[in-house]
Amino acid sequence: MKLHSGVVKLVWLLALTTLYGQLVAPLGRSLGSETAYYLFNKGLLAVLLVGYVLATGQARAAGLTGTSRLATLPVYWPLFLLMALIALGPTATPDAETLLVLAAIAVSVGIAEEVMFRGLLFHWFRDQTVRRQILISALAFGGAHLFGLLVTDAVEVILAQSVFASAVGAVIACARARDDSIWLPISVHAGFDFVAFAAAGGIGAALVDTPATVVRLLVPGLLIWLWAAWLIWRAPRHAPAHA
Repeated sequence: MKLHSGVVKLVWLLALTTLYGQLVAPLGRSLGSETAYYLFNKGLLAVLLVGYVLATGQARAAGLTGTSRLATLPVYWPLFLLMALIALGPTATPDAETLLVLAAIAVSVGIAEEVMFRGLLFHWFRDQTVRRQILISALAFGGAHLFGLLVTDAVEVILAQSVFASAVGAVIACARARDDSIWLPISVHAGFDFVAFAAAGGIGAALVDTPATVVRLLVPGLLIWLWAAWLIWRAPRHAPAHA
């Protein structure tokens, strides 16, 4: 049985981004700090992905030239609520320079991951139903976070992060399915990451290997999946009109 072309492209995308991560890691770590490494890694990845999309004429297909509809904002309410709870809870107090770097990292991550999973991936599976597009995007996004096992032995944290990421990805994908642009998903994604990074005082601190971290990821992740499941159930059963 012949594989769907989208599956082949997804496998290649994950393989190439994993290889990219392995290649830039030594150079990035030579920069001397965690934030500098992540800024270099994620910033360059975002530039490469956007450059690829533009060079191959896929800007519209990937949602870079569409118009975001503010009417999709209510779809994100669990993410906004969680952001507020994180911001109102115990937080670190990074200095202004660190906050600026964390913001740049969050924007880079938002651009790179949304181009991949709600841009290109949605386009590659445009012949599928909206429900399938959402599920494929969410599961691929969650699965991609399992590659964290290549650089850490914190298995429980990575598994919990994968569940959480798939839930967040499902909600963002549901919003993307109602829109023809990824700019609002990028904004929400970047905003969420920035709040999480800033509250923890850094990226590594947000994923420290403790049982509390597993709970903080798993419980909200499962609750967000309930909202996503309801949205998926209500999604159209036909291919999207804007694909």
